[in-house]
Amino acid sequence: MKKIALFLITITILSCLSGCINLGNDDSSDNKIDTDGDGIYDENDDFPDDPAASVDSDDDGHPDDWNIGKNQDDSTSNLTIDDFPDDPAASLDTDNDGYPDEWNNGKDQSDSTSIPPLEIDEFPDDPKAHKDTDEDGVADYYDINDFVDLSISIKLEKFKVTDRVDILRWAQVYFDVYINNVKVKRIDNNGRRWSVWLYQEKKISHDTISYDIPDDTKNKFTDIEIIMYDYDFIGKDDIIDISYKSGEKSLFLKFDNEANTISHDGITNGEQGTLWYDITYAESDIPDIETYKKKYRWNFNNKNWELLMEIPVNLYKTYKDPNVKRDPHSNKAMAAFVTSNDEVINDLADKLLSLAEGENYNSINTVNFILRFVQKSVKYEFDDKSCGVEEYWRFPVETLVDQEGDCEDTSLLFASIMDTLDYDIVLLLYNIEEEGEELGHLAVGIHLEGNHGHYVEDNTGKRYYYCETTNGVFSVGQLPSNIIGEPIRIIHI
Repeated sequence: MKKIALFLITITILSCLSGCINLGNDDSSDNKIDTDGDGIYDENDDFPDDPAASVDSDDDGHPDDWNIGKNQDDSTSNLTIDDFPDDPAASLDTDNDGYPDEWNNGKDQSDSTSIPPLEIDEFPDDPKAHKDTDEDGVADYYDINDFVDLSISIKLEKFKVTDRVDILRWAQVYFDVYINNVKVKRIDNNGRRWSVWLYQEKKISHDTISYDIPDDTKNKFTDIEIIMYDYDFIGKDDIIDISYKSGEKSLFLKFDNEANTISHDGITNGEQGTLWYDITYAESDIPDIETYKKKYRWNFNNKNWELLMEIPVNLYKTYKDPNVKRDPHSNKAMAAFVTSNDEVINDLADKLLSLAEGENYNSINTVNFILRFVQKSVKYEFDDKSCGVEEYWRFPVETLVDQEGDCEDTSLLFASIMDTLDYDIVLLLYNIEEEGEELGHLAVGIHLEGNHGHYVEDNTGKRYYYCETTNGVFSVGQLPSNIIGEPIRIIHI
């Protein structure tokens, strides 16, 4: 009985093994074919005749990656790797900037499954550039104004002399026009001067001065100077005062290359003369958009970060209100630029906090993480260069769109984010000396538990650790060498 039982158990086990591991052959083995010998059965191999690759997620004929130990040299069908493995519309990105060189055969943007859809790279060999919106030959990345081929035209219309330039009651007039300190045109009476009596209006006939502004200029403004001369046979020709500004005689104008605008009245009156003129320029073809799409990149803890934001155009325009005083003096007026209740700032703060929490950052690392975002996302630029005025405080939304500003702009942005996240913050106003000149400098103080370096105390003895927002080498509690002494103001929000 024992032998029979053992025999029956053995048969049962073999039968089970046969069913479990397919001992012997059955019909399914006919499908286990690996034509190219790459270890992937043909039925699962998107490239069954090529040993170099096997996966094509978007079915566009380009592999997602090479098989382990393989490269393009091993490809028997001249395959090329897909730089967009999840989008069937494109596959090649020569400069690795995230924009395809061209569409795949028979495809276009409507076939792109990416969100937002992919855009063709008009500059496939330049990783910094991909688009030329105004078709002026300069990529948007280098173009100071993406929506117009910058140029200006200058026409002098008529003039009159209203006071004696020397002892005579008449003058011999001609003009020189300078652009960016280079003389571009002398305007006279066919090689001679116009001889005019006082208060005699004289029409000017000349070819319009056309000046093409380099679209990749690094200068925010194009400077125009128009000088009106009285010819002197004996001595040096006199400049006739046609400027409305005290201390100047020439007419000085600034064309804003970024905004494609110029402020001028078409007439200028000085102590000795009047000039009528006209300046025209190409119209911007600005697309009708509802939001600015902004990308911010920074580095923290040896890791590269990227964040995308959509900012409503109307909100930006609201903050650009020209009636706002941009050089506030009172603590209340300064604090009003901290907009922690703003919808964009709330969204930004939530995104930054989420990224920090994903890395399990503690409180101090979270503060430094957000501080580095501000330091690296906003290019430092003085107000006179970025706005054409000596002082211009930006609201945080303006700074996020412009992506440039000086110490008060970055401090207000950082303060708004941290206030939104319920950190106790203050603005710190210092007087600093640079090259013999006394300047104001704005920073942020943040209350944190523990010891984190340099701090200031308010009148209650509460500690606020110094945060420098303009330079990416400073963390919380680190004080730049040019900040000496205590702040002249501690501004509570």
